[in-house]
Amino acid sequence: MLNAFSVNGTFYTLFIDPLLAGIRKEVASLVGPGESVIDIACGTGALSLTLARHAGHVTGLDLSEDMVRTARRKAERRKLDNTSFEVHDVTDLSVHPSGRFDVAVTSMAMHPFDRAEAVKVLSEMKRIARRVIVADYACPMPPGPAAMVAWGIECLASGDHYRNFKVYMKDRGLTGLAETAGLGISRVQTRGFGVLVVVQT
Repeated sequence: MLNAFSVNGTFYTLFIDPLLAGIRKEVASLVGPGESVIDIACGTGALSLTLARHAGHVTGLDLSEDMVRTARRKAERRKLDNTSFEVHDVTDLSVHPSGRFDVAVTSMAMHPFDRAEAVKVLSEMKRIARRVIVADYACPMPPGPAAMVAWGIECLASGDHYRNFKVYMKDRGLTGLAETAGLGISRVQTRGFGVLVVVQT
């Protein structure tokens, strides 16, 4: 149901999405006008909707029905007709043929994944798109208050999320994942006091 209230979606929209505005702007600057984009683990659709301002079409995928419902509602309110959002397990992108998209993007989604799954997702992103853009935590993070906040947020997430985050940091973050997935990094840009990074293949 499109108009059903989403508790998680509202929380992320009010408290998490605003913190990542700089990252979304950086990712959007790397997407050309008219390009077809797939947003992996799109969450509330904040990045997808930013990209939709000049991309040809943006497809957002997320496993959470709650998040997809929020993303669809946002797109409807903004009267965007070049976006679509699907409930889909992003660890299986076999439904999309090779080279289907110009760009595959994902934001803050690699660090919570089990490492093997993260490598699989990145490999599939490489297969289905000409370019891959990934935003996530920098590794290592420069010491300071921003890094302390980041580690605190991840600690609060607890469970598998926090364990996977620690493995992500131990194994050199996006650099380590990209190497294992066979992605060559052509551009790196840091944001958020050096705590966040955007890489492009």
